[in-house]
Amino acid sequence: MALAAGNVRASAETPSLQRLVDAAAPGATVRVPPGVYQGDVVIEKPLHLIGSPGAEIRGSGAGKTVAITAPDVTVEGFLITNSGRNLMTDDAAIHISADRALVKNNQIANSLHGIYLKKARDCRIVGNTITGTAVAAEMDASDPGDGLENCDAAAPKGGPGNGIHQWSCSGTFLEGNVITRTRDGIYFYFTDHNVIKNNTVSHVRYGLHYMYSDDNVFEGNRFFENAGGAVIMLSERLTVRDNDFFDNRGGRATGLILLSVDDSLVENNRIERNTLGLFINQANRNRVIANKIDSNHTGLHFNGNSDANSFSANSFRRNLYPVEMNGDSGSTRWEVAGVGNRWDNVAPLDFNADGIGDLPHRELDMLGYLRRNFPPIGLLADSPALRLLRFAHQRAAIPGVNTIQDNAPLLGSAPGLRHVAP
Repeated sequence: MALAAGNVRASAETPSLQRLVDAAAPGATVRVPPGVYQGDVVIEKPLHLIGSPGAEIRGSGAGKTVAITAPDVTVEGFLITNSGRNLMTDDAAIHISADRALVKNNQIANSLHGIYLKKARDCRIVGNTITGTAVAAEMDASDPGDGLENCDAAAPKGGPGNGIHQWSCSGTFLEGNVITRTRDGIYFYFTDHNVIKNNTVSHVRYGLHYMYSDDNVFEGNRFFENAGGAVIMLSERLTVRDNDFFDNRGGRATGLILLSVDDSLVENNRIERNTLGLFINQANRNRVIANKIDSNHTGLHFNGNSDANSFSANSFRRNLYPVEMNGDSGSTRWEVAGVGNRWDNVAPLDFNADGIGDLPHRELDMLGYLRRNFPPIGLLADSPALRLLRFAHQRAAIPGVNTIQDNAPLLGSAPGLRHVAP
């Protein structure tokens, strides 16, 4: 079959893909038929490497199975396996250290990191399936309130790495990737101006693990059945919209953690059936709008060191413990433009029939971290004494009690609210 000038077709007998890559002209398209090809391939020129169904690049077990060191490289359609396991050399199935790479529709297995991006700009990672060897139940998604010592990037020696790992990157577009059984699903470190859409991450430690990365958009992703859904730390100006964080369970599992996150929008996410739904600590000037934070063991943990946040049109329903607080809610607003949130047990008074309660709704937490340090004390949460205290507090605020006060709680089918101005 005739090929365009500069294009190359590998034969099924090609023992080394590296020879074929080296022989191709810059910018050529190299089409690889089915077969197992020797890995540890280094691509040092612009190139389009396209695998037919059944084409596998199998690494030596030491190093990077495919290393992209030149801009404008495409790797598409391969099974890529058997990278090295050395954390010090960033071993991965695909390692990218150049701009504008496209990694599309590959299957990745039996490797340390799946796709590792290092100081790369404007790359596209689309439609890949990355499968590790981790077991989420054996991982530790440690309590974020205990500090950052368990949030490092290093994997245990001999253990799995991360699905997609980014360090010092910008402009990456991640869409439609499926990641399972890695250490963390998607890892960000000093990585700005990215779009992360419609990815699915399950059976990992943290679905999303994220630090020092600003101006990113997370939209339409699903993080489920992990030791922790997503932990976002030390970052600003994020958009977290239309994502699912559900069925993340375990002794300390959380759907979504915001730790030292400022000036961000968290909107229309589903945070359900987690041990802890939403955790907020040292987070300021964020808008939390129209999220479903339902059916968790604890719905919301809010630390009093967080200021000037605004909550509106969220649902906090059917949580065993609606709120866990450490300090008061300070300058945070629990209603915006006259629209509050949905809670259980709101007083059903609505004389003007606008779907907004006429009395403030108060949520208090008398047990706080005692439930975590002394789990049996949770048995007191529904005791007659605490129920009486909640009843009294609902009608007249008790001085000295940490309280969330929503002055416009939603009733019935009152409309939600989106895109609220700060």
